[in-house]
Amino acid sequence: MSENTRWPMARRTFVKCGAVSTGALLGTSGASARIDSTSREPETEPVDHGLLLPYQFRPGSRVTVAASELDWQPERFERSYQTNVITYDHAPSYRAFLFTEPNGILAPAQSLEFSGVERSAQAAGRGVVTVGLNFDFE
Repeated sequence: MSENTRWPMARRTFVKCGAVSTGALLGTSGASARIDSTSREPETEPVDHGLLLPYQFRPGSRVTVAASELDWQPERFERSYQTNVITYDHAPSYRAFLFTEPNGILAPAQSLEFSGVERSAQAAGRGVVTVGLNFDFE
């Protein structure tokens, strides 16, 4: 066989193998997309209260959610919470952690107001303040 006849065969083999591997990749990505579309997302609930560290709580303040659904939370919590970062509207550089129930998700840039203390840090026994959250204010 001459060198000229080997190259076309090598090219055909490359194209054929490339098409098979591309088809395999597309096939598996399509299957995973179908699995994701049928999986049920946990339903969210309205958030009516949250936990704050006592030194980060400013009563009657309006805040804006800067980041939500963070992966971190203090080790002292016995159960899991959604961790959010809030900024105080009167002092945007002052940030605080706001912990909410796992299925109560806040959206970034969402505004809210603290409606009052539901339980103090001593009553909770975890070194946090449980506060009511109000979304309907003007």
